[in-house]
Amino acid sequence: MKKLTLILCALMLSAAIFCGCAEKTPDNTINTNPTDEVETNITTTVETVIPSTIKPEETTETTTEAEEIVYKPITDNKVSEDIVEPDPTEKPTNPATRPTSPSAKPSNPSTGDEATTSPTTPTKPADPTEDKRYKYIAFTFDDGPHYDLTYKFVDKLAEYGGVGTFYVVGNRVYGQQASALKYAYDMGNEIGVHGYTHEYYYDSCSDSRFKSELSKTAKVIKDITGEQPLTMRPIGGGITSSRVKSSGYAVINWNVDSNDWRYAASGSSGVKTIVNNVLRATDEGDIILMHEIYYNSYDAFCEIIDTLYDRGYRFVTVSQLLHLDESNKGKLYYSAD
Repeated sequence: MKKLTLILCALMLSAAIFCGCAEKTPDNTINTNPTDEVETNITTTVETVIPSTIKPEETTETTTEAEEIVYKPITDNKVSEDIVEPDPTEKPTNPATRPTSPSAKPSNPSTGDEATTSPTTPTKPADPTEDKRYKYIAFTFDDGPHYDLTYKFVDKLAEYGGVGTFYVVGNRVYGQQASALKYAYDMGNEIGVHGYTHEYYYDSCSDSRFKSELSKTAKVIKDITGEQPLTMRPIGGGITSSRVKSSGYAVINWNVDSNDWRYAASGSSGVKTIVNNVLRATDEGDIILMHEIYYNSYDAFCEIIDTLYDRGYRFVTVSQLLHLDESNKGKLYYSAD
């Protein structure tokens, strides 16, 4: 009996060894499931092929000069992230010698004489408001400069022998936009301080931030124009009375608000609304708030200035309208009244 048992065990062991040899893999490891080799090969193939043939999703960012600028609205008062600007590589044609419009109006509002000089060399009387035949107002333009629209606003003003005041954001002033600011200044317009980043209210930010926003912007302006700015405009119009006094500038708000930023992307209906906002509210001695970074604003401005000129208005800087000098620093103004 024991012999029979031993024989049976030997036979079973031989059978097991024979089967094991048949299922051994080339590396002499026993494969207990013949399908595993196929699955392993498939898995290995997939893991090897996917990284080499399927690239991770790529996003291509298209940036313009304006998009590269740190320029965030702090309330809904400015919708700067909605600005749609054309390719900044499309430079204005010869901006230093831009052509005079064929419909150019008198270049000297104090005399009413027809233009005899190019608007690139405007006649600037000592006091452009001395001719009492006309009513004088000041257009102000916030949040620039803009590599295209600044030129357009300046040239449109020059058609009527007019000038305005541009309140600039310091970190927008570089490259083509710096050239646009210089062009505005050279054409007789006033350049004033708005802020360096457009991120802080001057009635709530720290003292150090307030001083920094003003001083850095003023330095940028002086570096380009050679002139220290006399006036500043608070971001959103907000500023405390103590900071008005300590600012070192004549602080300029406004009494006519075009609300143009609200209609920056509203097409022709938005342009019409901006025009109506200004025309129905404007009177002699007013300071009008607009922005130089929206194309709708420019389209509306063209209609506004055409109409106001025909109504007997002439267009001067804030400092000219208010007859400002160093003695006016530390005071707040909304209009000439």
